[in-house]
Amino acid sequence: MALFLWCFMLQLFLKLHFAVLLAGFTGVFGRLITYDAFILVFIRFSIAATFIYFLLKAMHKLKEFPVRHKVQGILTGAILAIHLVLFYLSIKLSNISIGTVTLATTGFFTAVLEPLIIKTRFDKSNFVYTLLSVFGLFLIFNFDTKFRLGIAVGLLSSLFSSLFAVYNKKFSYKKDPYTFVNYQMFGGFMFMLICAIPYIVLNDAPIEFRELDIFYLILLATVFTVLLYLLVVQLSEKLSAFTISLTFNLEPVYAIVIAMILFNEDKELNFSFYLGVVLMMTCVF
Repeated sequence: MALFLWCFMLQLFLKLHFAVLLAGFTGVFGRLITYDAFILVFIRFSIAATFIYFLLKAMHKLKEFPVRHKVQGILTGAILAIHLVLFYLSIKLSNISIGTVTLATTGFFTAVLEPLIIKTRFDKSNFVYTLLSVFGLFLIFNFDTKFRLGIAVGLLSSLFSSLFAVYNKKFSYKKDPYTFVNYQMFGGFMFMLICAIPYIVLNDAPIEFRELDIFYLILLATVFTVLLYLLVVQLSEKLSAFTISLTFNLEPVYAIVIAMILFNEDKELNFSFYLGVVLMMTCVF
């Protein structure tokens, strides 16, 4: 019995780290795909919203939702879309390592926003740890002036990532997670569709069809978005939210290692960057 339980938990944690690895690859697509951040996220949500609807329909996972719950899912999806546009813009302005490591400040914003939005108890110890993370980011911020705009946009992306996490926790509690994720993808798509009107007006250059970019976007929207979210939903049924969120704090580490292997980004980074990353990761552990 003990061996069976150990094997079961090992399988769960391997799945969890596989999910974190998938999340680590999402930043890589920001560099591989040549479209700007807006077009990238718009096409990503277009494919993801369509794919998840038909997939969940085929799996008989979609259920009827009250209008209020649908609106909540759509609103959190819009927040997620803003976060992703800023996240990929940060990568375009700097590199994968910078864009992903700034996400480690999500804990700082969450420590501040969660008590205000959900009315939970303010945890002083968590706040101290997140302040140390911010100090680590300060070290990274000072290592090269040419990346400062990318870091600033990454921080804004982290703020919206925190808002998404907090409102996701507030709205999705005790709701059907599969149906809720479906409405989140739909909400992200609708938000991007509305924003596409001023984007087209302000952007004079025509959008070119690039086969390789479309291939990467299909991969990103299906495997690295829909399947990733559904995998996390399945794990949430068996593991605590704390275990999952803590493990996902390793996403920047995976992303940095992948960026070093694929793009030799270690040549763009110096000691100050690594010291900041070590401090931020120490706070996570």
